[in-house]
Amino acid sequence: MPKGDAGGTKLQFFRARGNRYQAVFAVRIDAKDEAVSVEIESAKMPARVAVRTVTWPDAKIVVEEEMANPPAAERTRIDEDNKAMLAAMAKADGMEPAFAGPFQRPRGRLTSMFGEWRTFNDGHRSQHLGLDVGAKEGARVNASNAGTVTLVRDTFLAGNIVVIAHGSGLATAYFHLSSTTVAEGATVVAGAEIGKAGKTGRATGPHLHITTRVPGGLVDPASVFRLKLAPAAKPKS
Repeated sequence: MPKGDAGGTKLQFFRARGNRYQAVFAVRIDAKDEAVSVEIESAKMPARVAVRTVTWPDAKIVVEEEMANPPAAERTRIDEDNKAMLAAMAKADGMEPAFAGPFQRPRGRLTSMFGEWRTFNDGHRSQHLGLDVGAKEGARVNASNAGTVTLVRDTFLAGNIVVIAHGSGLATAYFHLSSTTVAEGATVVAGAEIGKAGKTGRATGPHLHITTRVPGGLVDPASVFRLKLAPAAKPKS
């Protein structure tokens, strides 16, 4: 198996169809114009990937005051929620790919994009690290790809969430669910129901928020959906 590094991130290669290898890595959301060096042990020279600075849009959102500026009593819970989610997504590191093809975008109209800077009630400001897809309350939410459920949790800001580790460092998280239909440790196939859409946590209405993680950090889910991933079929035992 090839070994390599991209801008300090260890590449997690997997064997792909056609006698090829594939790996995915993240570029920092606040990256400036630069060239990321991609070094592979068997290659004679490193490749360089051009990165351009992105100016992210601004948005103003009105929610309940407790959600816009959480009380001190809830901040510990919020920190614990975030740590639990990131740890659950990181379980995809070193895992064999469970997926057999590209990741599927949830059906529905995109209502909010990745990277948007949000100001809540003219107070707290944070960056949106996922995609929002319009959905009716109780609509079925499906796994974007095959994997293992590594977290089912009721969180303060994201509401009911499900995290799926797909392997090779790739993971997805689904926020604001009205209910969940899977348990931690369950294996799911692409398209399997994992819950119902809702508006739990900090939400202005029913929708699905999806977050994607690859080696190196959280990335725009749209970029993951565009990847032509094609792991080789595992030999039959």
